[in-house]
Amino acid sequence: MTAPPVISGKPIAPSANSSGKFSVARQLGLGVSRIVIDAGHGGHDPGASAFGISEAELVLDVTLRLEKLLQEQEGVEVVLTRRTNEYIALDERTEIANRESADLFLSVHANASSNGTARGVETYFLNFALNPQAEAVAARENAASGRTMSSLPSIIKAITLNSKLNESRDFAASIQRSLVRGLRPGNKTLKDLGVKQAPFMVLIGAAMPSVLAEISFVTNQQEARLLKTPAYRQRIAESLLAGILRYQQSLKKVQTAALK
Repeated sequence: MTAPPVISGKPIAPSANSSGKFSVARQLGLGVSRIVIDAGHGGHDPGASAFGISEAELVLDVTLRLEKLLQEQEGVEVVLTRRTNEYIALDERTEIANRESADLFLSVHANASSNGTARGVETYFLNFALNPQAEAVAARENAASGRTMSSLPSIIKAITLNSKLNESRDFAASIQRSLVRGLRPGNKTLKDLGVKQAPFMVLIGAAMPSVLAEISFVTNQQEARLLKTPAYRQRIAESLLAGILRYQQSLKKVQTAALK
C-alpha cells in the first residue's frame, strides 16, 4: 500500500538579532506558541485617567480584542492575566506568565504626561532607564508595586541577569514598528517615540522575552478622542497582533514545498 503524499516543511534559519548576533534562543531554533497578554492596572488601580478615559478599562478592551485576533492564528495559544476590572499585583502577572510556560509576555498600557501636547507610542523592554523620561514612566507604572526597599538588591540582580535582553529588545522593536505603521493611517500626527528600556516591575522575573507597550497618551486630547472609539482600539489590537506575528516569524519560519 502506497503511503499518502506529504507536504514537507523546509525550516529556514532564523534571522540574526538586531545586534547582528544570534541569541541562545535562536541558536537552539526555539519558536513562539503560547503568549501571555497583560492588561495593565485594574481594580482599585485605574492607572492614568484623562478626558473620560480610564487606562485600566482601555487596555483591558484592547487586550480582549487582541485575544480574539490571536485565537484565529494557527498554532498560537493566548492567556490573559485579567479578563475583568480586577487588580493583580505586578509580580503576580509575571508569575502567571511563568506558570503558563509562556513564550512571550506583552503588557499593554496607556501613557500620560503633565504636558498635554505629549503624544505617540513607545515600547519598553526590561533594563535600567537611560533618560529622565523613561525613569518617569517607570515610576508611574510601578507606583502600585507594593514592594519595599529590602527588595532592591534582588530586583537589581534580576535586571542585570536578564538573559533574554536581546530577544526582548527585538520583540519590542517589532511591536513598536507595527504600532507606528498600523496607527498612522488613522492618526496622521502620531509620533514614533521609539524603543526604550526601563526597570518595570511587571517585567521583572519573566522567564521569556517580555515587553511593555504604551499605546497612546490619554492626556493628549486628540489621542484621547481616538482612544474612545472602538475602531481605533481595534486598530491598536491589530497592530499589536502584527508585531507579535512579525517577531514570531523572525524566530522560526517554514518554507512549504509544493505538492507534486
